[in-house]
Amino acid sequence: MRVIVNLESDRLAKAAGWRAKAIVLNEKKEALLTEALKAVTLSQGSLYDFISLQGILRNEFVLYVNGKQVKGGSGLNIPVKDNTQVHIYER
Repeated sequence: MRVIVNLESDRLAKAAGWRAKAIVLNEKKEALLTEALKAVTLSQGSLYDFISLQGILRNEFVLYVNGKQVKGGSGLNIPVKDNTQVHIYER
């Protein structure tokens, strides 16, 4: 399965070295969004660690999964399936 991650923030894109990338999570039909975000390596750790604080999306970021905005403390723990589109913006 793969999740397509789109980094709409210049700061995130610079830390990653790319704007859009397919993140492959082998042998899974479904995963949690947190797993996909942790699989993305940035120059300063994982994407998950960069955009969240204690599992909650930091206020300076806005995240959409398949066009729906992710909100709330448990928002990063939602299930994602093959070809899920994730867009991350910075306020």
